[in-house]
Amino acid sequence: MARRVLAALAALAALAGCGAPASAPPPPPVSASSFNDTDVMYLQMSIAHHRQGIDLVRLAAGRPVRAQVADLAKAIELTQAEEVESMTGWLAEWGKPAHTDPDPGAHKAHGGLPLTAPDTIESLRTTTDGEFERRFVTVLTGHQHGAVEMARAELAGGVSHSARALADRVVRSRKGQIEQLLGLTGQPG
Repeated sequence: MARRVLAALAALAALAGCGAPASAPPPPPVSASSFNDTDVMYLQMSIAHHRQGIDLVRLAAGRPVRAQVADLAKAIELTQAEEVESMTGWLAEWGKPAHTDPDPGAHKAHGGLPLTAPDTIESLRTTTDGEFERRFVTVLTGHQHGAVEMARAELAGGVSHSARALADRVVRSRKGQIEQLLGLTGQPG
């Protein structure tokens, strides 16, 4: 078990990488005994990451952005809210807390908690309308890369069918979102 956890933590530190919104949350776990520490860590870190992502995409509401950007932001908000609900439920079933230590130093051993820096989000919040969309797309692209990093680590070391199914969906969906975002900037995906 310890080797698996260490392998998963090493994988998280080494991986980097993000797509289209999903339609329904994965099914609930089969049993509470079908998870490991990697699954718990993934869900806890993903909840924090998703909640920050929801706050991030809400910044686009009411700002002068293209329809594609507004639609993608709304889809991300809805999808990630559904995913947070599923992840929180699984952790509750497993008797584990839904929160993770917000101190970045607590996550150094496994590559860190890939949250977007609070000052970056605050800067985006105060960005002028003329610059907002370009900066928003850039920040959101980086944020979605963090989701892929964590999901790949889960796929490398997790055992929960539900958490792994979610991680697989996150990799595919966030990669699609990144391609859309890069397309909006004129960059190749």
